[in-house]
Amino acid sequence: MSDDAAPGAAENRRTPPGSPDLPETRSAIIDATIEIMRSEGYAAISSRRIAAAAGLKSKLVHYYFKTMDELFLAVYKRFEDEHFAQLTRVLASRKPLRALWQFSMDSTNTAMTLELNALATHRRMLRTEIARASQRLRLLQSAVIGRAVEEAGNRGAQLPPMVLSILTLAVSRLLAMDAVLGVDSGHDETLLWIDAFIAYVEDGAPWPTPASA
Repeated sequence: MSDDAAPGAAENRRTPPGSPDLPETRSAIIDATIEIMRSEGYAAISSRRIAAAAGLKSKLVHYYFKTMDELFLAVYKRFEDEHFAQLTRVLASRKPLRALWQFSMDSTNTAMTLELNALATHRRMLRTEIARASQRLRLLQSAVIGRAVEEAGNRGAQLPPMVLSILTLAVSRLLAMDAVLGVDSGHDETLLWIDAFIAYVEDGAPWPTPASA
């Protein structure tokens, strides 16, 4: 698959005779790419692998996505849309801080985030999109945390919501990377402390200490 496309190529496309319906085929290609990335990593991606996983001819992968950048951006857009839909549900939760932590610890989401971030180091267009979405994500997460702290009578206000947002992302991603490597030192203590901290903020439990956590 070429990384360069002629100007206006996307606008001039025509559905190949006998090909499946365009939205369904495009979606199948994106689904297959995501599955390969999750199971084997972005380095395993190729038009042939995608076509085989989607049950399509490889020429259709080239037809719907003229460049790898175009495909990876579509994958990221799918992931971002699903991610923010889930986060919106977290906002409506009765206990948003706990729901946000559970959401951040979802291994499927975290693993895909790590793959996309690694891929973005080699793809400037993807890096730009991820940076834009990350700014949006942090603001939204900060709003969730700020709401939880406010509704709890400002328990936990020792740390600003934005700091707590960054710590949530950092810890969940570090634990995910450790899991890939088989490292678990300090995980139990960290998870217990975080659980106790959330209980302090949202349930009025005592402030967590190493002994109580």
